[in-house]
Amino acid sequence: MPTTFEYTQNFSGTPDEVFALLVREDFILAKCEATGSLSTQARVGEAAAEQGKTITSVRVLPADLPAPAKSLVGETITVTETQVWSASDPSGGREATITVEFSGPMGFTGTLELTPTQSGETRITTRGTFTANIPFIGGKIEKVAVEQTQRYLSAEERVAGEWLSR
Repeated sequence: MPTTFEYTQNFSGTPDEVFALLVREDFILAKCEATGSLSTQARVGEAAAEQGKTITSVRVLPADLPAPAKSLVGETITVTETQVWSASDPSGGREATITVEFSGPMGFTGTLELTPTQSGETRITTRGTFTANIPFIGGKIEKVAVEQTQRYLSAEERVAGEWLSR
């Protein structure tokens, strides 16, 4: 049964400043390194219809999984994440679809919502669903994915804070 996920990040910068940071390939590489990636590739391009941006990253991570799942995927997991962002609205807010494919029988689909706060800062809310198609242990793997994704987004928030304060 799929596991729902929601996580909110807060950034000390305007929506335009935060988005400009999110689409920098050097920032993507830095945040992935800070979250334990063994290797990372990043690409940012124009989104076709939305006239926003498409961000694609491919990360190789240590397989921090329960033993039965680790025997299925090996010592590392390749994670391919694609975000397709819309153009900004008048407030600077944006939305994106996000798809994350894992090198095992699991995935994540959802949305990102980048919105300004009343204090002039920015909030990004990630919502979606993890699905692991593995009998008997799929739910355990989804729970591990939720915990790891929370750590990843927390580290992204920390690294972004460092970069925005430069």
